[in-house]
This record gives sequence, structure tokens and C-alpha cells, in this order.
Amino acid sequence: MSEVYIRSQNKEKLYRLGGNYACIEYGEYEDIKKKRGSTEENKKRHTICISDGCLEEIAEYESKERCIEVLDEIQAICRSYLKVEGGAALMRGGMDVQPAAFTVPRFYQMPEK
Repeated sequence: MSEVYIRSQNKEKLYRLGGNYACIEYGEYEDIKKKRGSTEENKKRHTICISDGCLEEIAEYESKERCIEVLDEIQAICRSYLKVEGGAALMRGGMDVQPAAFTVPRFYQMPEK
């Protein structure tokens, strides 16, 4: 896999997946910010984290399903290449164009919602 640049949800960080970062994953956590003795249920947080050995949260969404959709979008970006089918030369006497695939710079902005 070649590099994909991922901008954090708050737009404050730009990560290079495929460089130092080896993993991007879904995480579900209990929100422990409530006060002691509160009768509120612990709220689950649905996040996407990036890892280079330590997890760092880069986005939070309202459901696991939305997190999985975002991971699917990132996967689609990782699979994108510039493809040339090849064919006959455009000018007489020119060499035919060979089929090829090229890696192009890839960028993904984490959606707000």
C-alpha cells in the first residue's frame, strides 16, 4: 500500500498512513466524564483511531455503522490508482502506449458527521 494522507476531523493534524502509521481502526469506549453518583447511563463513544504503536483518536461519530462507512471510504481511497489502458500512438511514427497503473497522491478529509 502506498501512502494516503488523512486529515483529522478537527483539521488540526495531517497523518500519513503507510508512513509511520500502520493501522487505522474503529474503537468503542465508555464516556467516563459523568459525575459520580449520577444516574445517567455511560454514553458509548464511537471513534476512529490511527496507530503507530500507540492509538490516537482522529474522529468521533454517533454510531459504529458510521465509523465503518468512513473506514470503507478510506479503503476506497487506498485502492485508487491512475490507470492507462494503452493503445495506438496518437502520432504517426510514435510508439504505442503501454498499459500501466500509477500511484497518485491520495488525500482523505475525515467528515464532520
